[in-house]
Amino acid sequence: MLRTRVVTALVIFAIGLIGLFALPTTGFAILAGAVLPLLGGWEAARLAGIDHPAGRWIFGIALALTAFLIYWAAPAPDWLLAAGCGLWLINLAWLSVPARGRSPKAPIIAFKLAVLALVLLVAWLALVQLQALSPWLVLLLFVIIAAADTGAYFSGRHFGGARLAPTISPGKTRAGALGGLAAAIILTPLAAQILPDIPFSALVAMLLAFLLALISIGGDLFISLLKRQRGLKDTSSLLPGHGGILDRFDSMSAVLPFFTLAVLYEAGLLIS
Repeated sequence: MLRTRVVTALVIFAIGLIGLFALPTTGFAILAGAVLPLLGGWEAARLAGIDHPAGRWIFGIALALTAFLIYWAAPAPDWLLAAGCGLWLINLAWLSVPARGRSPKAPIIAFKLAVLALVLLVAWLALVQLQALSPWLVLLLFVIIAAADTGAYFSGRHFGGARLAPTISPGKTRAGALGGLAAAIILTPLAAQILPDIPFSALVAMLLAFLLALISIGGDLFISLLKRQRGLKDTSSLLPGHGGILDRFDSMSAVLPFFTLAVLYEAGLLIS
């Protein structure tokens, strides 16, 4: 199992690096579109409650086509990034109410589909925009997420303690969350100084890492809640040893719009 996880992770990392640095923006947009709107949409349809395979594929294909239409119609969709940030703030507020994780009344399928569609569309658009600005920005974001995940894993295993959200994801602890925050805060400023094309000072990078690590926890818990409501362990089995696309990109999908808006603001590229 561990060997499978490692091999899959290495393959994903290699494909990601090649896509980031070797492909032009359009090529990267197509590659990322096959991952997030298409396959991610297929998984999202399952999370929302669509059981028929054809229905899931129809949703994934429709979402991918919508993503490309929006991208070519509005190459700098700042308003959509802002909408995605607003949606995640609402999700975080919703997750902060403990009773939500225990409620047997799940939102209707159409509402779940709408929320997940916006999440995936915004994440894809933000990712493509970041790669167009500089692949190193995407790599910095990966450092933030990887540091938070790794810090949370080892801190949670070592310290244990109180559960962070026992009704949503019993395996996550408060000690793990704090460890993840600490790791992100320590490693991100270092990476920001080493990697080229990063517009943030060490202090800004530290603050950004803290905020994004917090948001990443919300992204993880949001997908965990949807899986729990559907009685699923993983969003799919597309990635051996890791589950599905949304299992791996839950945190990334949450932080992408926030990080991209921060980059655009720092670079003076926000459209008024």
